[in-house]
Amino acid sequence: MRRLFVLFFLALIVLAHIGLWSSDTVPVEVKTRLTLLNALGWAVILLPVLAVNRWLKAHERHRDD
Repeated sequence: MRRLFVLFFLALIVLAHIGLWSSDTVPVEVKTRLTLLNALGWAVILLPVLAVNRWLKAHERHRDD
């Protein structure tokens, strides 16, 4: 169920970017800034989550040994 939610969420993000970049009313500079801001925002959210996940798995393996 979680995997389906993640795939749906990623599809929404991709569709939003397609909609942004196919719009003729938004200047290219604004499109670029919004895309970079979005990528930076996801990096700020996802990189710490992935790092904590790896740390937790390492400690769980260490505790099991």
